[in-house]
Amino acid sequence: MSEYFAAADLSGLPPEGLAVVGFSGGADSMALAHWLLGKLPRERLVLAHVNHLLRGEEAERDQAAAQAFAQKLGVRFALLREDVGALAREKGLGLEECGRQVRYAFFHSLVKGENDRVLTAHNAQDNAETVLLHLARGTGLSGLCGIPPRRGKVLRPFLSVRREEIEAYCRERNLPFVTDSTNLTGDFSRNLLRRQVFPVLEGLNPRFVESVLRAAELLSRDRDCLEELSRQLLERARLPWGLEGKLLLDAGESLGLRALGTYLREAGCRDLERRHLESCWQLLVSGGALSLPGGVAAQCRQGVFYAWKPAPARPFSVEVSLGETALPGGQVLVLVKKTGKSGEEAPKIHNSFFKNALDCAIITGRLRSGSVLAARTRQPGDRFCPVGQREERSLKHLFQQARVPAPCRDRAVVLTLDGRIAWCQGLGASREFAPRETESCLLPKVREGDGNFENG
Repeated sequence: MSEYFAAADLSGLPPEGLAVVGFSGGADSMALAHWLLGKLPRERLVLAHVNHLLRGEEAERDQAAAQAFAQKLGVRFALLREDVGALAREKGLGLEECGRQVRYAFFHSLVKGENDRVLTAHNAQDNAETVLLHLARGTGLSGLCGIPPRRGKVLRPFLSVRREEIEAYCRERNLPFVTDSTNLTGDFSRNLLRRQVFPVLEGLNPRFVESVLRAAELLSRDRDCLEELSRQLLERARLPWGLEGKLLLDAGESLGLRALGTYLREAGCRDLERRHLESCWQLLVSGGALSLPGGVAAQCRQGVFYAWKPAPARPFSVEVSLGETALPGGQVLVLVKKTGKSGEEAPKIHNSFFKNALDCAIITGRLRSGSVLAARTRQPGDRFCPVGQREERSLKHLFQQARVPAPCRDRAVVLTLDGRIAWCQGLGASREFAPRETESCLLPKVREGDGNFENG
């Protein structure tokens, strides 16, 4: 027997844990399951079958065949029966998209261990079809990169294996795969590509599929490079509140829009489309505000771009101590002691440190004397002199000077000692409580409850 699947890739599969195969019973999944059995212990394999209840007796036949094959191999079989037609109508989704969501939700429910993985049998033609479909719909660079060989716990070892090789493998080993009758009609877009478009393109270039995959691989490298550059841009543009708009504009739309997209998703924005990003880009240019999917609002004022989920700010005042203190509204105040001794606690001497650090000796000395350290929201008449300033000013004036977005000001945490402002989130420490030396300091931080970010 000849050697098959030299192009298959199992590099992402851990040496232990479950290998859950998305198992329709068709040639691709049948070949994958049988091939894996020669490489993995039988107890690691799980064949996971979804009956979408769309094809009547044929669907029942496929389920029975899949279960019988699992029993013949002596491996575990997992079954989900789901009325995808009814669910698609309920959710307002197409059948293909709804079926995909159902399948992957089921597969992921089976891989609870850290080393468990889902393996699907997508092949080279599937990958090329995906690229063409995305191209027909007007995709960007990511869509032209095709199906990722790995996404989270999902592995696709056959992405570079042609369908003809898979079917030859099944014939040579007499594997009883089933054929979905919908694959023989033009009812779905992929079937139109397989039956009408691919024969024409392969007539022009017999190695058309390989050419598409090579192009997708090259574009994937370009995408990865751009994503890394945009990540670096995003980190440079981050402010205590929001992003420095000028840095994004100067970087240009290609990187700037990518950085904006990452930031907006961090803020809770879902189902972002190109038009949403372009509207946000316009905010960077001319200022203003808009609403985005997921209940997220965005604005650009004084060159600062900020996105948030609007919620009424509720005033609070709570006594705090060194370490971590939970605050109303889901935030956590962290007061970290930094010392000048060698070792992990040695402070990093940079502008952010000097701006935010408090004198540990002053704070702890007063606490021992009965002083009260409290965290609260701003109050009318609040004034203090931050490090780097020469005189006291109102919080309103300081917020404007520091370009803190208006929605953030009522949420900003103010740290007081016996009523005197020692530190304010986004503005830094008061000169009155600034360290006289760096050997022993307190470094306040506010962590959001979801752990997404911190700011000083």
